[in-house]
Amino acid sequence: MEQRPLANTEGLGFDFPVVKNGYRWWYVDGFSDCGQHGVTLIFFIGTVFSPFYASARKRGDADPREFVCVNAVFYEPKRKYWAMTERRMRDLQTSTNSLVIGPSSMSFDGRYLNVAIDERSAPMRRPIRGTVRVDLQERTDKCFRLHSAGEHRWWPIAPATRVDVTLEAPDLKWSGGAYMDTNGGTVPLEETFSDWHWSRADLGANCRIVYEAHARDGESCLMTLFGNGRDGMASEHSAPRRDLSIGPVWRVKRPARSHQGFTVQKTLEDTPFYTRSHLHDASGNSVMHESLDLDRFASLWVQRLLPFRMRKILYGLSKAGDSRVTIPFSKGLK
Repeated sequence: MEQRPLANTEGLGFDFPVVKNGYRWWYVDGFSDCGQHGVTLIFFIGTVFSPFYASARKRGDADPREFVCVNAVFYEPKRKYWAMTERRMRDLQTSTNSLVIGPSSMSFDGRYLNVAIDERSAPMRRPIRGTVRVDLQERTDKCFRLHSAGEHRWWPIAPATRVDVTLEAPDLKWSGGAYMDTNGGTVPLEETFSDWHWSRADLGANCRIVYEAHARDGESCLMTLFGNGRDGMASEHSAPRRDLSIGPVWRVKRPARSHQGFTVQKTLEDTPFYTRSHLHDASGNSVMHESLDLDRFASLWVQRLLPFRMRKILYGLSKAGDSRVTIPFSKGLK
């Protein structure tokens, strides 16, 4: 089923309906001006990487509002503060300009996205609490299909902007370049795609984004866009493949596209099905890169590992790696 376009010049679409078995997420990332600190925030309605949501979909139509999640990660030179907590519909509130998931929220005041974070890290459950403010004065007004069927769409809301991070716990304060987008779909990612790769290069006033995804029906999506929120994003000819080294632990492939190659500054996330990497291009510009292996994600062994990484709030209890929680799994998609 094709979905409506996501771009909305009046707001960020927090109150757009999400169909059964579908998803919507709002994504922010940024690096400090000194290059030593980073942040990634994702608010999900229909958590695409949730084993609980995947299991519910296999049993029939699943309501994405029962699987809402906040993933908050703050990167420091020698450690990171990482939280991913999935909650129920009772913890979700949406309106034209606000999205509330449990104790954390996103709100848009017409100029800034104000994010209030109040989460617990995994696995040690240390508090992550504070605010992140993203300047959205300049926003694009166009979203893009990632597959011709129109089931997956992407809106690069603010390709080149600024972020201010102020945390009480841990004690962090910094500013830097940032990016915000949103994705939505009417079917699960793994139903359509086998793999998915994305990067965004911070070029100061501009941004270059590369999106590459391979569908199970043989269709490929390859887009390279250049621009900013004020002038919009224009298509460019895509650079040749210059793949990064595979993920150091789980050996996930990291395809990339560049005319002159990249240098891996740090592998920020290295999981059985996903990598996130901080790169520099040949000119020293900061690049965020992600690779997603959806065959791996759908596999039985990965699905069994996922509950140990994310917290699930069930009936007031936090379940993380709890052997008493029984989740039926399929053998995945091949």
